[in-house]
Amino acid sequence: MSHSTDGQEAAKNFAIRRRDFSILVAQSEVFTCEVLSQLLKEQGYNVVGRAVEVEDTLQQIRVKRPQCVILESEISGRQSFDIVHQMRQSNQQTKFILYASKPDLRMIANAMQLGFFGFLYASDGLEELHRCFQTVSSGGCYYSTGFMALLKNFGVEILADSTRNELNRLTDREREVLKMVANGHTATEIAEQLGISYRTAINHKAHIAKKLELSSCRQLPRYGIAVKSYL
Repeated sequence: MSHSTDGQEAAKNFAIRRRDFSILVAQSEVFTCEVLSQLLKEQGYNVVGRAVEVEDTLQQIRVKRPQCVILESEISGRQSFDIVHQMRQSNQQTKFILYASKPDLRMIANAMQLGFFGFLYASDGLEELHRCFQTVSSGGCYYSTGFMALLKNFGVEILADSTRNELNRLTDREREVLKMVANGHTATEIAEQLGISYRTAINHKAHIAKKLELSSCRQLPRYGIAVKSYL
């Protein structure tokens, strides 16, 4: 079977299951929120709710448990990333797609560290939205054409899926240690700053190298520098 046929079959299967892919639309403007919600409904998506306030978004996620939330970076004058953080702490399985409406490098950097599954920019069209939902519903991570162009303007590189999966194997403490290694800290300095023993710091480095499938701890600084923005 050709790649073209495979792609057509995947698109067809996704079209069939759109109604089973529950989506919550959380945007800062009432008009944008309603228009996007209606557009998705017309395309056959199961839109279970819409929200323009942070607290309302949190409440709807907890009650309706949508599979996906398309979330603007700022809602009602507040950064909406607290929503993602709270849901991760409560082990909520909802996947988040970032809708970036303005070029803000700090916001983008924060979003890419939080574990969003999709990244869209205001200049993207409907086809990008379809591809994003298709990828996210299959467990992948999607960067739209508009978002990629935005990152390129900032000189930011995208992590390969394989590298992202490697980093997901690390605990929060191991990520912290790897970031310190990337910043040039020795095992002694890491131990002092984290309030742990020198041996524990050494063990952390060994475990990190093993999880990342590196041949030795000596490869950690180079690896850490390459992914430091994502730690």
